[in-house]
Amino acid sequence: MNPIDTLFQTLRAAKRKAFMPFVTAGDPDLAFTRDLIPAVAESGADLIEVGFPFSDPIADGPVIQASYTRALAHQIKLADIFATLASVKPGVPLVSMASYSLMFKRGPAAFIDAAKAAGVSGAVVPDLPVEEAEELSKLAADRDFKLILLVTPTTSPARAAKVVKACSGFVYVVSVVGITGE
Repeated sequence: MNPIDTLFQTLRAAKRKAFMPFVTAGDPDLAFTRDLIPAVAESGADLIEVGFPFSDPIADGPVIQASYTRALAHQIKLADIFATLASVKPGVPLVSMASYSLMFKRGPAAFIDAAKAAGVSGAVVPDLPVEEAEELSKLAADRDFKLILLVTPTTSPARAAKVVKACSGFVYVVSVVGITGE
């Protein structure tokens, strides 16, 4: 069973909500990321969202944009992120926040396989429209990897139903209209 499913079963039984902090991979460097993730887990995180730096983040505010810029200044590569995550055993599920363009460039199946090998249990894909998610959703399901898409305050109920159907693990609910990560 995927660690995200196990976590949410445990949380439901305890009538608790999940605490999922965000960490940018490679900011200020990958050694810091390697040390930070277990420290965040030990501090009470139930699962950890690891941002994969991307040059054109969609709705991330200035704090996350700046962290991505700092990480990218070190010429960080996907393989470096996966290697770093593979070296960490946080004891809680890891979820990547990754642009679909990063997945597409590597190949969606190869991305999922590398993520799983690195200990990542799922991926939040903020820029993948639900209408284009069927193939990735199937690939993820076939590999017991969770695909997490977004709904926002402006998402219509009909579209939200489509997003929920395409997702596994959980649905990422953006609570504000506009940029996030303040």
